[in-house]
Amino acid sequence: MLARELVRRGTSVQFVQAPADVRRTRTDPGNWWRHLRRAHWAPAAPGVRVTERSTLLPGSRGGRAERLDAATLRGFLRRSGWEQDLTVVMLPWEWRATRALGGRVVFDCTDDWARLLPGARGLPDQLRRIADEADEVVVVNEVLADLFPGRDPVVVPNGTDEALVCAPQTVERAERSAVYVGSIAARFDVDLVRAVLRALPDWTLDVHGQLVFPQRERHAARRFLSLEQEFPGRFRYRGLVPRDQLAEVLDAATVALVPDVASRAWGQSSMKTYDYCSRGLPVISTAGHLEHSSDVPPHTYFITGPAKMAAAMQAATDEPVSWAKERVDWATARTWDRRTDAWLDAMLG
Repeated sequence: MLARELVRRGTSVQFVQAPADVRRTRTDPGNWWRHLRRAHWAPAAPGVRVTERSTLLPGSRGGRAERLDAATLRGFLRRSGWEQDLTVVMLPWEWRATRALGGRVVFDCTDDWARLLPGARGLPDQLRRIADEADEVVVVNEVLADLFPGRDPVVVPNGTDEALVCAPQTVERAERSAVYVGSIAARFDVDLVRAVLRALPDWTLDVHGQLVFPQRERHAARRFLSLEQEFPGRFRYRGLVPRDQLAEVLDAATVALVPDVASRAWGQSSMKTYDYCSRGLPVISTAGHLEHSSDVPPHTYFITGPAKMAAAMQAATDEPVSWAKERVDWATARTWDRRTDAWLDAMLG
Protein backbone atom coordinates (compact mmCIF):
# COMPACT_ATOMS: atom_id res chain seq x y z
CA MET A 1 0.00 0.00 0.00
CA LEU A 2 2.85 2.37 0.78
CA ALA A 3 4.56 1.61 -2.54
CA ARG A 4 1.29 2.24 -4.36
CA GLU A 5 0.93 5.64 -2.69
CA LEU A 6 4.52 6.57 -3.55
CA VAL A 7 3.96 5.68 -7.19
CA ARG A 8 0.74 7.70 -7.25
CA ARG A 9 2.80 10.69 -6.11
CA GLY A 10 5.35 10.20 -8.90
CA THR A 11 8.07 8.15 -7.17
CA SER A 12 9.28 4.83 -8.56
CA VAL A 13 10.07 2.02 -6.11
CA GLN A 14 12.67 -0.74 -6.26
CA PHE A 15 12.18 -3.51 -3.72
CA VAL A 16 14.81 -6.11 -2.78
CA GLN A 17 13.25 -9.17 -1.17
CA ALA A 18 14.62 -10.83 1.94
CA PRO A 19 17.33 -13.24 0.77
CA ALA A 20 17.09 -16.95 0.15
CA ASP A 21 20.03 -18.72 1.81
CA VAL A 22 22.12 -21.56 0.39
CA ARG A 23 19.48 -24.16 1.32
CA ARG A 24 17.50 -22.91 -1.69
CA THR A 25 20.00 -24.76 -3.91
CA ARG A 26 18.27 -28.00 -2.91
CA THR A 27 15.02 -26.95 -4.57
CA ASP A 28 15.86 -24.14 -7.01
CA PRO A 29 19.64 -23.93 -7.62
CA GLY A 30 19.38 -22.01 -10.88
CA ASN A 31 17.36 -19.20 -9.37
CA TRP A 32 19.58 -19.05 -6.29
CA TRP A 33 22.77 -18.64 -8.36
CA ARG A 34 21.07 -16.14 -10.68
CA HIS A 35 20.28 -13.76 -7.81
CA LEU A 36 23.51 -14.15 -5.86
CA ARG A 37 25.63 -11.47 -7.56
CA ARG A 38 23.16 -8.89 -8.89
CA ALA A 39 19.51 -7.98 -9.21
CA HIS A 40 17.17 -9.22 -11.92
CA TRP A 41 14.27 -6.80 -11.76
CA ALA A 42 10.69 -7.75 -12.58
CA PRO A 43 7.63 -5.46 -12.57
CA ALA A 44 5.32 -6.14 -9.64
CA ALA A 45 2.89 -3.24 -10.16
CA PRO A 46 2.94 0.04 -12.08
CA GLY A 47 6.05 1.92 -10.96
CA VAL A 48 7.29 -0.93 -8.73
CA ARG A 49 10.12 -3.33 -9.59
CA VAL A 50 11.07 -6.29 -7.42
CA THR A 51 14.08 -8.58 -7.31
CA GLU A 52 14.97 -11.67 -5.38
CA ARG A 53 18.31 -11.92 -3.57
CA SER A 54 20.47 -14.85 -2.54
CA THR A 55 22.93 -15.23 0.32
CA LEU A 56 25.01 -17.98 1.90
CA LEU A 57 23.80 -17.73 5.50
CA PRO A 58 20.96 -15.69 7.03
CA GLY A 59 22.45 -12.56 8.55
CA SER A 60 20.46 -13.13 11.74
CA ARG A 61 22.56 -16.20 12.62
CA GLY A 62 25.33 -14.24 14.37
CA GLY A 63 28.29 -11.92 13.86
CA ARG A 64 30.11 -13.97 11.23
CA ALA A 65 26.92 -14.63 9.27
CA GLU A 66 25.96 -10.94 9.49
CA ARG A 67 29.33 -9.81 8.08
CA LEU A 68 29.21 -12.40 5.32
CA ASP A 69 25.67 -11.45 4.33
CA ALA A 70 26.52 -7.74 4.47
CA ALA A 71 29.44 -8.27 2.11
CA THR A 72 27.19 -10.26 -0.24
CA LEU A 73 24.53 -7.53 -0.14
CA ARG A 74 27.06 -4.74 -0.75
CA GLY A 75 28.34 -6.52 -3.85
CA PHE A 76 24.80 -7.27 -4.97
CA LEU A 77 23.78 -3.61 -4.77
CA ARG A 78 26.98 -2.37 -6.42
CA ARG A 79 26.63 -4.73 -9.38
CA SER A 80 22.95 -3.82 -9.65
CA GLY A 81 23.72 -0.12 -10.10
CA TRP A 82 22.01 0.88 -6.85
CA GLU A 83 22.09 4.69 -6.82
CA GLN A 84 19.07 5.89 -4.86
CA ASP A 85 18.27 9.20 -3.22
CA LEU A 86 16.58 7.22 -0.44
CA THR A 87 17.32 3.69 0.74
CA VAL A 88 15.03 2.15 3.37
CA VAL A 89 16.32 -0.86 5.33
CA MET A 90 13.90 -3.11 7.22
CA LEU A 91 16.06 -6.02 8.47
CA PRO A 92 18.54 -5.00 11.21
CA TRP A 93 21.21 -7.52 10.17
CA GLU A 94 21.32 -5.92 6.71
CA TRP A 95 22.22 -2.48 8.06
CA ARG A 96 26.00 -3.13 7.97
CA ALA A 97 25.79 -3.30 4.15
CA THR A 98 24.57 0.31 3.85
CA ARG A 99 27.74 2.12 4.93
CA ALA A 100 28.98 2.82 1.42
CA LEU A 101 25.60 3.82 -0.02
CA GLY A 102 24.99 7.34 -1.21
CA GLY A 103 21.85 9.31 -0.54
CA ARG A 104 19.74 9.15 2.58
CA VAL A 105 19.59 5.82 4.45
CA VAL A 106 16.73 5.19 6.88
CA PHE A 107 15.77 2.23 9.06
CA ASP A 108 12.04 1.33 9.13
CA CYS A 109 11.27 -0.87 12.15
CA THR A 110 8.02 -2.82 11.90
CA ASP A 111 8.63 -5.48 14.56
CA ASP A 112 10.46 -6.28 17.75
CA TRP A 113 12.76 -8.70 15.95
CA ALA A 114 14.06 -10.32 19.14
CA ARG A 115 10.52 -11.45 20.01
CA LEU A 116 9.58 -12.37 16.46
CA LEU A 117 12.80 -14.36 15.88
CA PRO A 118 14.02 -15.64 19.26
CA GLY A 119 16.92 -17.42 17.53
CA ALA A 120 18.36 -14.21 16.03
CA ARG A 121 21.85 -13.30 17.26
CA GLY A 122 23.54 -9.92 17.65
CA LEU A 123 20.37 -7.80 17.57
CA PRO A 124 21.31 -5.40 20.42
CA ASP A 125 24.58 -4.46 18.68
CA GLN A 126 22.83 -4.14 15.32
CA LEU A 127 20.16 -1.84 16.74
CA ARG A 128 22.76 0.30 18.54
CA ARG A 129 24.66 0.65 15.26
CA ILE A 130 21.47 1.71 13.51
CA ALA A 131 20.74 4.24 16.28
CA ASP A 132 24.21 5.75 15.79
CA GLU A 133 24.35 5.76 11.98
CA ALA A 134 20.86 6.05 10.46
CA ASP A 135 19.76 9.34 8.93
CA GLU A 136 16.39 8.58 10.53
CA VAL A 137 14.70 5.74 12.41
CA VAL A 138 10.98 5.15 11.88
CA VAL A 139 8.98 2.77 14.11
CA VAL A 140 5.48 1.45 13.56
CA ASN A 141 4.63 1.45 17.28
CA GLU A 142 6.00 3.81 19.93
CA VAL A 143 6.93 0.92 22.22
CA LEU A 144 9.72 0.05 19.76
CA ALA A 145 11.48 3.38 20.31
CA ASP A 146 13.39 2.03 23.31
CA LEU A 147 15.21 -0.43 21.02
CA PHE A 148 17.27 2.47 19.64
CA PRO A 149 19.25 4.05 22.49
CA GLY A 150 19.95 7.74 22.12
CA ARG A 151 17.44 8.22 19.31
CA ASP A 152 13.94 9.64 19.21
CA PRO A 153 12.38 7.63 16.36
CA VAL A 154 9.46 8.91 14.33
CA VAL A 155 6.29 6.87 14.91
CA VAL A 156 4.26 6.08 11.79
CA PRO A 157 1.60 3.43 12.51
CA ASN A 158 0.05 1.20 9.86
CA GLY A 159 -3.14 1.96 7.97
CA THR A 160 -5.67 0.72 5.45
CA ASP A 161 -6.62 1.75 1.93
CA GLU A 162 -9.40 4.14 1.03
CA ALA A 163 -10.89 1.71 -1.49
CA LEU A 164 -11.58 -0.80 1.29
CA VAL A 165 -13.27 1.83 3.45
CA CYS A 166 -15.47 3.00 0.57
CA ALA A 167 -16.37 -0.39 -0.96
CA PRO A 168 -20.14 -1.07 -0.95
CA GLN A 169 -21.46 -3.89 1.20
CA THR A 170 -22.69 -6.67 -1.09
CA VAL A 171 -23.05 -9.64 1.29
CA GLU A 172 -24.91 -10.29 4.52
CA ARG A 173 -23.00 -11.03 7.69
CA ALA A 174 -23.12 -14.69 8.63
CA GLU A 175 -24.01 -15.65 12.17
CA ARG A 176 -21.31 -17.01 14.46
CA SER A 177 -18.58 -16.60 11.85
CA ALA A 178 -15.04 -15.43 12.69
CA VAL A 179 -12.38 -14.33 10.22
CA TYR A 180 -8.62 -13.81 10.23
CA VAL A 181 -6.80 -12.04 7.39
CA GLY A 182 -3.02 -11.65 7.49
CA SER A 183 0.30 -13.44 7.33
CA ILE A 184 0.36 -16.79 9.11
CA ALA A 185 3.53 -17.58 11.04
CA ALA A 186 4.58 -19.17 14.31
CA ARG A 187 3.02 -16.34 16.30
CA PHE A 188 -0.46 -17.47 15.16
CA ASP A 189 -1.67 -19.17 18.36
CA VAL A 190 -2.86 -22.59 17.20
CA ASP A 191 -3.58 -23.81 20.74
CA LEU A 192 -5.75 -20.78 21.46
CA VAL A 193 -7.77 -21.21 18.25
CA ARG A 194 -8.22 -24.92 18.91
CA ALA A 195 -9.55 -24.27 22.41
CA VAL A 196 -11.91 -21.53 21.20
CA LEU A 197 -13.39 -23.73 18.48
CA ARG A 198 -13.96 -26.46 21.04
CA ALA A 199 -15.63 -24.00 23.39
CA LEU A 200 -17.89 -22.62 20.61
CA PRO A 201 -19.00 -25.66 18.59
CA ASP A 202 -21.50 -23.62 16.53
CA TRP A 203 -18.87 -21.09 15.31
CA THR A 204 -16.66 -21.20 12.21
CA LEU A 205 -13.29 -19.55 11.46
CA ASP A 206 -12.05 -18.66 7.98
CA VAL A 207 -8.34 -17.85 7.72
CA HIS A 208 -6.97 -15.92 4.75
CA GLY A 209 -3.28 -15.21 4.19
CA GLN A 210 0.12 -16.48 3.17
CA LEU A 211 1.99 -19.14 5.14
CA VAL A 212 5.35 -17.55 6.04
CA PHE A 213 6.84 -20.18 8.35
CA PRO A 214 10.65 -20.43 8.01
CA GLN A 215 12.19 -23.81 7.26
CA ARG A 216 13.11 -24.45 10.89
CA GLU A 217 9.44 -24.02 11.91
CA ARG A 218 7.83 -26.39 9.44
CA HIS A 219 6.34 -28.29 12.37
CA ALA A 220 4.42 -25.12 13.31
CA ALA A 221 3.01 -24.94 9.77
CA ARG A 222 1.85 -28.56 10.04
CA ARG A 223 0.18 -27.82 13.39
CA PHE A 224 -1.67 -24.89 11.85
CA LEU A 225 -2.87 -26.90 8.85
CA SER A 226 -3.96 -29.79 11.10
CA LEU A 227 -6.79 -27.59 12.39
CA GLU A 228 -8.66 -28.29 9.15
CA GLN A 229 -8.69 -32.01 9.97
CA GLU A 230 -9.61 -31.41 13.60
CA PHE A 231 -12.54 -29.10 12.72
CA PRO A 232 -13.75 -30.07 9.24
CA GLY A 233 -16.06 -27.45 7.80
CA ARG A 234 -15.52 -25.16 10.79
CA PHE A 235 -11.85 -24.18 10.39
CA ARG A 236 -11.13 -23.27 6.77
CA TYR A 237 -7.76 -22.11 5.46
CA ARG A 238 -8.56 -20.11 2.32
CA GLY A 239 -5.10 -18.97 1.20
CA LEU A 240 -4.45 -15.46 -0.10
CA VAL A 241 -7.38 -13.14 -0.75
CA PRO A 242 -7.00 -10.38 -3.38
CA ARG A 243 -7.46 -6.88 -2.00
CA ASP A 244 -10.40 -6.25 -4.33
CA GLN A 245 -12.24 -9.17 -2.67
CA LEU A 246 -11.33 -8.31 0.91
CA ALA A 247 -14.42 -6.20 1.63
CA GLU A 248 -16.68 -9.10 0.75
CA VAL A 249 -14.67 -11.50 2.92
CA LEU A 250 -14.80 -9.18 5.94
CA ASP A 251 -18.44 -8.23 5.45
CA ALA A 252 -19.45 -11.89 5.62
CA ALA A 253 -17.99 -12.35 9.13
CA THR A 254 -19.41 -11.64 12.57
CA VAL A 255 -16.09 -10.88 14.29
CA ALA A 256 -12.42 -10.55 13.32
CA LEU A 257 -9.64 -12.18 15.32
CA VAL A 258 -6.01 -11.35 16.09
CA PRO A 259 -4.99 -14.64 17.78
CA ASP A 260 -1.27 -13.94 18.27
CA VAL A 261 1.06 -15.48 20.82
CA ALA A 262 1.41 -12.38 22.99
CA SER A 263 5.13 -12.80 23.65
CA ARG A 264 5.84 -12.70 19.90
CA ALA A 265 3.44 -9.89 18.97
CA TRP A 266 4.66 -7.00 21.14
CA GLY A 267 5.46 -3.83 19.21
CA GLN A 268 3.39 -4.45 16.09
CA SER A 269 0.89 -2.24 14.27
CA SER A 270 -0.83 -4.83 12.13
CA MET A 271 -2.57 -3.76 8.93
CA LYS A 272 -5.24 -6.37 9.62
CA THR A 273 -6.65 -4.35 12.52
CA TYR A 274 -7.09 -1.31 10.28
CA ASP A 275 -8.66 -3.47 7.56
CA TYR A 276 -11.04 -5.03 10.08
CA CYS A 277 -12.14 -1.62 11.35
CA SER A 278 -12.62 -0.27 7.83
CA ARG A 279 -15.63 -2.61 7.59
CA GLY A 280 -16.83 -2.02 11.16
CA LEU A 281 -15.98 -5.50 12.41
CA PRO A 282 -15.49 -6.16 16.13
CA VAL A 283 -11.76 -6.74 16.73
CA ILE A 284 -10.88 -9.43 19.29
CA SER A 285 -7.16 -9.51 20.04
CA THR A 286 -4.83 -11.34 22.37
CA ALA A 287 -2.59 -9.25 24.58
CA GLY A 288 0.36 -8.05 22.55
CA HIS A 289 0.84 -5.00 20.39
CA LEU A 290 -2.52 -3.26 20.47
CA GLU A 291 -3.02 -2.49 24.14
CA HIS A 292 0.44 -0.87 24.41
CA SER A 293 -0.18 1.44 21.46
CA SER A 294 -1.62 4.94 21.43
CA ASP A 295 -3.41 4.02 18.17
CA VAL A 296 -5.94 1.49 19.47
CA PRO A 297 -9.17 0.91 17.49
CA PRO A 298 -12.34 1.87 19.38
CA HIS A 299 -14.12 -0.87 21.34
CA THR A 300 -11.37 -3.45 20.85
CA TYR A 301 -11.76 -6.62 22.92
CA PHE A 302 -8.48 -7.56 24.64
CA ILE A 303 -8.36 -11.12 25.90
CA THR A 304 -6.01 -13.54 27.63
CA GLY A 305 -6.86 -17.17 27.09
CA PRO A 306 -9.52 -19.09 25.17
CA ALA A 307 -12.35 -18.65 27.69
CA LYS A 308 -12.14 -14.86 27.43
CA MET A 309 -11.85 -14.97 23.66
CA ALA A 310 -14.93 -17.17 23.39
CA ALA A 311 -16.84 -14.84 25.75
CA ALA A 312 -15.77 -11.78 23.73
CA MET A 313 -16.88 -13.38 20.46
CA GLN A 314 -20.32 -14.04 21.90
CA ALA A 315 -20.54 -10.58 23.49
CA ALA A 316 -19.66 -8.92 20.17
CA THR A 317 -22.85 -10.27 18.58
CA ASP A 318 -24.90 -7.98 20.87
CA GLU A 319 -22.83 -4.79 20.81
CA PRO A 320 -24.40 -1.41 19.87
CA VAL A 321 -24.72 -0.70 16.14
CA SER A 322 -22.99 2.66 16.68
CA TRP A 323 -19.71 0.88 17.55
CA ALA A 324 -19.33 -0.32 13.97
CA LYS A 325 -19.58 3.26 12.67
CA GLU A 326 -16.99 4.45 15.21
CA ARG A 327 -14.55 1.82 13.93
CA VAL A 328 -15.16 2.83 10.31
CA ASP A 329 -14.60 6.49 11.19
CA TRP A 330 -11.37 5.55 12.98
CA ALA A 331 -10.10 3.63 9.94
CA THR A 332 -11.15 6.41 7.56
CA ALA A 333 -8.79 8.77 9.37
CA ARG A 334 -5.94 6.27 8.95
CA THR A 335 -5.87 5.42 5.26
CA TRP A 336 -2.51 5.16 3.53
CA ASP A 337 -3.01 8.32 1.52
CA ARG A 338 -2.86 10.08 4.91
CA ARG A 339 -0.13 7.91 6.46
CA THR A 340 2.20 8.44 3.51
CA ASP A 341 2.66 12.13 4.32
CA ALA A 342 4.07 11.33 7.75
CA TRP A 343 6.20 8.48 6.39
CA LEU A 344 7.68 10.67 3.65
CA ASP A 345 8.34 13.55 6.03
CA ALA A 346 10.39 11.18 8.19
CA MET A 347 12.14 9.46 5.32
CA LEU A 348 13.11 12.62 3.45
CA GLY A 349 13.94 14.68 6.52
